[in-house]
Amino acid sequence: MWWLQAAQAWLPTIAVGVMAALAFVATLAQAPRAAKLPWIATVLVCGVLATAASAWQQSRELEQLRELSSHLNALARLLPGAPPANPEQTVDSLTSSLYTLNSRIGELQAQIDVLREKAKTRSIDSDTAKKLEDYLRPFGSHRVVVSCVPGDPEAFTYANQITNILRNAGWDAHGPETTAIFGDAPAMGIRLFVRSGVAPDTAKVLLDAFSRFDIPYKSGTTSNDMIPDNTTVELFVSHKP
Repeated sequence: MWWLQAAQAWLPTIAVGVMAALAFVATLAQAPRAAKLPWIATVLVCGVLATAASAWQQSRELEQLRELSSHLNALARLLPGAPPANPEQTVDSLTSSLYTLNSRIGELQAQIDVLREKAKTRSIDSDTAKKLEDYLRPFGSHRVVVSCVPGDPEAFTYANQITNILRNAGWDAHGPETTAIFGDAPAMGIRLFVRSGVAPDTAKVLLDAFSRFDIPYKSGTTSNDMIPDNTTVELFVSHKP
């Protein structure tokens, strides 16, 4: 909890102050003698100096925390979509600074995790690709057009891999082509488009294959009259979410 962290941060200064006060009280409680006054002065001066030194150390730590906060805010500005710095989250005291900085670090870590996930590219590992080719090969040659959303290298690379798998399985695969006719809404899975009417057997074979080998896809098919004939299936890869 933030208040416990703050108490721990100020504990050295509090301890020095308490010890100085106890030493001062103990000196006052001694029987009167000639050396008592110098002892009182010495204890008082040492206590004040020790407390001041501890407080100075705390101020140095606070300044370092302010600098760290500044670096974190600079880092946040470099991360796309990172939450902006909250003007109420200021490093004004050790009581609030530890809690504020921990919260900020947590926010940035979450944003970095999101960016790492987005940076991952879609792909089919070599072992799964080989199994998929072996599964599709006995069905003979089927005409498939593979396309992807324009201006997205990740989607194009994934579409190209799918095209190569189909070709290696002996299918009549074309592409990858870029097209905007299917929209650009982000989607993790492959979408299947067929011409209006009854979906060809090719679509069912592909859907079964994607399901069998855990390849992300959108269930079912979508009709679109831009498909050239009733035997062709178009596989479309959109932006990665």
